[in-house]
Formats: sequence, structure tokens, C-alpha cells
Amino acid sequence: MTGTGGARSRMLIGGEWVPAASGATFAVWDPATGDRLADVADAGSADVRAAIAAAGAARESWRDTVASDRYATLQRAVAILRDRQGRIADLIVGETGKPLAEARGEIANSLRFFDFFSHEALRLPGEYWPRVQEDRDAYVVHEPVGVVAAITPWNFPAFMVACKVGAALAAGCAVVLKPAEQTPLTALAIAEAFVDAGLPAGVLSVVPTSDPAAIGEVLLEHPEVACLTFTGSTAVGQRLLAGAAGGVKRMLLELGGNAPVIITDDVEVDAVVRHVVRARYANAGQACVAANRVYVHQGVADRFVERFTDAVRGLRVGDPWDAATDIGPLIDRRAVETLEDQIARALAGGASLVAGGRRVRDTATSAFLEPGVLTSEGGIGVFSEEFFGPIASVVVVQDDDEAVRRANDTTYGLSAYVFSGDEGRGRLIADRVRSGNVGVNCALTSDPALPFGGVRMSGIGRERGRAGVLEFLESKTIQIARR
Repeated sequence: MTGTGGARSRMLIGGEWVPAASGATFAVWDPATGDRLADVADAGSADVRAAIAAAGAARESWRDTVASDRYATLQRAVAILRDRQGRIADLIVGETGKPLAEARGEIANSLRFFDFFSHEALRLPGEYWPRVQEDRDAYVVHEPVGVVAAITPWNFPAFMVACKVGAALAAGCAVVLKPAEQTPLTALAIAEAFVDAGLPAGVLSVVPTSDPAAIGEVLLEHPEVACLTFTGSTAVGQRLLAGAAGGVKRMLLELGGNAPVIITDDVEVDAVVRHVVRARYANAGQACVAANRVYVHQGVADRFVERFTDAVRGLRVGDPWDAATDIGPLIDRRAVETLEDQIARALAGGASLVAGGRRVRDTATSAFLEPGVLTSEGGIGVFSEEFFGPIASVVVVQDDDEAVRRANDTTYGLSAYVFSGDEGRGRLIADRVRSGNVGVNCALTSDPALPFGGVRMSGIGRERGRAGVLEFLESKTIQIARR
């Protein structure tokens, strides 16, 4: 199976690399250059149904595989991925435009997660209850839900596959993976490693498509699919959740974020600036955990804005293959235009653009934007929206209560950040912020052992850690009469 160089990449169904039933393909583009990377088999409804059928046929044997054998298969895949991580990092750069150092970091982090989940296959939970009543014992087993449909986003094309596919396979489920249409090559390369590791045919299928809405409908409606896990926009998540109601399917949703940052008046400003720059501008700000709204106490506001804007102006925008580049292009032209519209509405509402925010260079499919900073003395309506790109907003607040109130003034609740010179004060503020994940005096990092997910419009369920595996298991209680 070939993934780059303009070759046609086939989809994986039932252990075989096959073209689309229709023969259709779609192009994958490099956002940094506008070059055509590859033509990929374009899955239609028939292909997805074939993948689901293959998963349904394979799920019982994978479920019944001895835990140590399942672990060994996943470990072989990890070893192969480790040998190929340089090639996969190159694919990530080509598909997303993220700088090479970030792409290498992503695949290295993905390997950590695949490795963690392989070990979880050895320790799936169960409980025994002797004499639950005078005449009986009971035990509880946790069984795989069955066929899982996984829909992954473009911004972390390897890492999100690791979070979803790694956990589901460890739990004993069969998976049909639909990667984002912008970034299918990374997912196909990862699947190739699992095939080469001896994963049984049908346990993992990959169905790239240029029509995700139509394929999503097939996944929702098919009776063999027991669970759908999705990372992406809240609007799409809402449609998927509504569509899953008819089949009463289990749903795991990681949706939008609009992460607040609270900075109290007793911080060491330079240290905080380093953390916030990292939390905002990594991956060109194209992350649902990215710091969006900075609420800084008036006592340090002037100094923070000065140091922060200086640091942002120092970020280098350019060729993602250049080791000196901090920020590459946005994923596509629609993303660029959305951000430009948000900046224009912020300025019309009274905000000031104190750094960046302008196009540096266009490509055939996207554009590079200068990392930007918007400031305001009060709330701006558009700040309630997620800025999915390298733009931060900074708002001056009077005290902790105002900061918390503004931080919680959103329908989202995925990630948040608190910086305070007093750890106790920081913890108290963190307790009051409505969010699934909070970093106190640090930017958030992804750790395999820690559960991750949002509240309110940011999602349902948890990924990562043991919690991420449990989402793909169902409890069964068995009572046994004592003789």
C-alpha cells in the first residue's frame, strides 16, 4: 500500500487493500504548498457497509482472543509504528502543514498511547461478589460493545487514531475508522502497521471519503454498529447524536472548546507568557484545547500584554519543513476565511488588534496567518466563539470573581487554564471553572493514564486512561445459585 508521491492509496476492508467499489478517488492536498499529495480511494455507502460486515464477522473472534495474545498483537503494531515514525511524521507535515517538530512530537505521543492501551488489554476489569445473598454468588464481567465506528479529525491525524482505535482494540472491539478527508494518509499508514503486525482481518477497516456526511449516516443507521466515537465540531456532534437516537447507539463525543485562561495579579509574568504562548499557538492554534480567551487581572495586565505580544511577534511563520518554523499554514482556505471574519467582527465590536492577524502568504489551497492578539477592556460578542487558529483574545478583569464569571460565560467546557502565584488560590479558582480539564500553572499535556473529555456542549464521555477503555465495554451481571 502506497501513501504518498501521487500514488493511489487504497482503503482497508476485511484485511485487504481495495479500491472504492465505484472506482472513485479524491485528492489530498498539502496546505503549505497547494501540491497534490495523493489520490485516495473514495469510500461510498457500499464500501462502508462492506467494512461494517467485515467488522461484524471478526468481532467475536477478537473479543474471545486471549488477553495476552491481544496484547502481543498490539505490541507488534507499536514496534512497527516505532520503526516507521519518521515516515508517518512526514505524512503529518504534508497533510496538515504543521511544523516537522510538532509532527514528530505527535507520532511519538501516539506511540505512548498505543503502548498504554496495549497493556490495558491485559487488565480489563471484572468483579466477584460472594454471597451477594444467602443462596447465591454474583460476578460482573465487562464485555466489548461490538463494532465501533471511529471518526477522527484532521488536526491530530495520528494522535486521535491512537486515542480511539487503541482503546477500542484493547477493549476487544472491531473498528471501522473514517479519517478526516483532509488527512487520510496518516490513518492508512497506521492501519498498515496493524495489518503487518498480524491483526486479524476485519478487526480494523479504514474508509476514507470525500463525503463524510453521507458516510456518517451509514454508520449511524447500520444495526451492526454499537458505538460511535467522534472528535470534531459541536454542530456535527449534535447531528450525530440526534441520528444515533433511533438505534440507541452509544456515543462518545469530543466537541468544540473555547478555553479560558485566568491570570491573577500575583504571577511571575514572563513565566506565564511562555505557558500561554504554548497553550495558544501550538499547531497554529488549531486544537480544541487551545487557550482562546485570556482574562488577566488589571494589576498585571499592561505588563502581560506587552510581554505576550512581544513573544507572539517573535513566532516564526513559514515552511513547516524548516526547523526554525513555529507556525505553518491553516488547514484550508475556509479555516482562514472563518478566522478573518471573526477578527473583523471583533474589531467592529470595539476590540484592538495589537499584533498579527494578517495573511502572510497564500497557497493554492490555504494561507499562512500571522499569529495575532486581540485586546479589549470588556466583553466582545465574538469572543464567545472558538477561534480555531493562531489568534488569542485578552480581556482585562478586576478580580477573581469577574474572571471566573467571564470564563464560565460560554456553552463549552473542554479545557481551561489558571495561573496564580498562590497555588491555593489557583486551586480554588480551578474548582469554580466549569471544564472537563484544568491546568493550574501549566499548559495541559496529554498523558495516557489521565481521562480527557468535556462538559456541556464540549462533549459526552471520556477518552484516554482506563476510562477511555471502559467506554468501549458493557457490564454484565451474572448471579449463580449456591448449592
